[in-house]
Amino acid sequence: MASADPNDLPVVDPVGPPCRHLRHKGMYVYTDGSGGDPNDDYDSHMYWCLKTAKGFVPDDDFVVAENCRQTARSCYEAD
Repeated sequence: MASADPNDLPVVDPVGPPCRHLRHKGMYVYTDGSGGDPNDDYDSHMYWCLKTAKGFVPDDDFVVAENCRQTARSCYEAD
């Protein structure tokens, strides 16, 4: 059995906390705090970026929670 070449593995950007400009409606609604597990496979939040006020970020990609944690993105800003 041949070992995998490390150069064939996908490059993963370093992951940090969510970008400070990432927003979703749940941030502005009072709840009882009994929301689902944040690691659920399905995320029903509608996200937007405060820099663009749209569903696209300044680097013309979609606003998605996991993408907006990639520290290598040009528009990423940590808190």
